Amino acid sequence: MKFKNALIGFIACLILSLSIPFAVYSLIKQSPHPQLPVLGQVQSFVLKDSAGQEFRSDELHGKVWIANFFFTTCSDICPLLSKNMASLSRAFERVEDITFVSITVNPEQDSPETLALYARKLKGGKNWHFLTGTRSAITDVAVGSFKMGDIQEPIYHSAVLPLVYAHGFIRGYYDGTKESEMSRLLKDAAHLARR
Repeated sequence: MKFKNALIGFIACLILSLSIPFAVYSLIKQSPHPQLPVLGQVQSFVLKDSAGQEFRSDELHGKVWIANFFFTTCSDICPLLSKNMASLSRAFERVEDITFVSITVNPEQDSPETLALYARKLKGGKNWHFLTGTRSAITDVAVGSFKMGDIQEPIYHSAVLPLVYAHGFIRGYYDGTKESEMSRLLKDAAHLARR
């Protein structure tokens, strides 16, 4: 009986995981969606990825991208945010124009090697970049461009996931700890991807 229940559970999970890409595809092809406002613009930045290579924001031009600010040793909101980012990353893995950017706010501890290990544990899609850099460069992005965190705070992070479109235009802010907000983010990202 236990084996039968386990088998049914496994099959249900398999069907669900296979159906997510098709659900996302249908969202992208769906019709009318409310106009999303332009809330700001991300200025050009240069950071390092989890392979230790230079990562320029130019690589994101023309794409829809979802960002978050975190640190690997956080035991507060970061694990939930990272889990939700991983789910979104897998859901959009086959959508070329959607990518994900996680930027550490604790660069002194989160080296490229540390970020690579963290990324492997999350099992996100190939469309997810983990970035680090100097504290001033990260502050410029988080506080200067996204208007998140506080420059006085030595380690600042947020539950907010910004949605960015095309040439760095911020089109929404979403609470990454709430299921309803994550659902809205998924729909809004899919809407922007089909434009």
